[in-house]
Parts: sequence; C-alpha cells; structure tokens
Amino acid sequence: MRPINNEKGAVLVVALIIMGIIAVIGTAVIMTSSIELNIAQNDKVAKTAFYRAENGRVIAAMVSEAAAWGIDYSDGDEFEVPGSDIFVLDGDFIMEPFDLDPGAPVDLVEVSPDVRVDETGALSANLDIDKRDTSLLPGASAEFGSGYEGAGAAGGMATTIMVTSIGSEPSGATARVEVFYLLIPR
Repeated sequence: MRPINNEKGAVLVVALIIMGIIAVIGTAVIMTSSIELNIAQNDKVAKTAFYRAENGRVIAAMVSEAAAWGIDYSDGDEFEVPGSDIFVLDGDFIMEPFDLDPGAPVDLVEVSPDVRVDETGALSANLDIDKRDTSLLPGASAEFGSGYEGAGAAGGMATTIMVTSIGSEPSGATARVEVFYLLIPR
C-alpha cells in the first residue's frame, strides 16, 4: 500500500475554520458594543432627566421664598440658559391649606403644576409646591415677650413646604425629586 500524500486541500479547510472563528468573535464584539452604546445612551437620558428635576427643585426654592414674602418671582435674567423660561402658573400655592379635605381637588404635579420650566434644549421640569406645616420660631409671641431667647430675637412663623419636581427629557424619560424646605422669615 502506498501512503496518500495529498494534503493540498488541508490549508483551505484550516483557513475556513479560522475565518469562521474570527467571524463569530467579530459578531460577538459588535453585539457587545451595540449593547454598551444602548446602556450608555439610557444612562445619559436618565441622568439628564434627573438633573432637570434637580434644577427644578432649586428654582422651586427661589419661587417659594419670593412667594412667602409676597413678591412676584422674576429670575431677573439670572437664569442663564438661552431660550429657557420660568412660568409661575399658580402663584397662590403658598396660601393653599396643608390639610385638604378628602373631597378637595387633587393638586398633583402631573395634573396641574404650580411652576413650569420650559426650555429649548437645556432644562424642562414641572414643579408642585405644597405648604405642609407652619410653626412658631423661638423668640416668637409670648416667648419673645417673656425674654426667652434674649431681647431682639427674631420671631415669627416658619413654613414647611414640600416640593415635587419632575424633570423630563425629549425621549420621554422622567425623573422625580421630592424635598422639604423650611421657609424662615428674614
């Protein structure tokens, strides 16, 4: 018997196997990259919505302070985002009672925001501001008259407000931030 020394097609078979392995690895890399890009995009959208809600929270604090002292809020061009506007839709939010009866209309940020921040590309948020509590500050009324906290101590009422800010992103992502503020007279 003669040995067969015909190995001319072996290189082709090995090359096809290596090409198949490289194709599988390439496909896996492309799929992983596209998934990572989607994750990064979703993370960016979520963070953008959160930061818009956070900015709304800061604006709500300024609007609430102005309302507590009976001043119409104006950003005075300090809101340095071109094309953005702050609209106070319900200026009486600081006077709303904090123990609404069950039959009263619901005041939700999704239904009727008190403040809206509109934008052309930087900020977008709806804000609901609700008075939750009022309390006497040390040095107020009888305490002040009896000398408690010393003469000249500033008295008055502190007002606790709850701010709900919903930031939104053009893709439809939203983020909700809720915070309590204590408004103290100057």
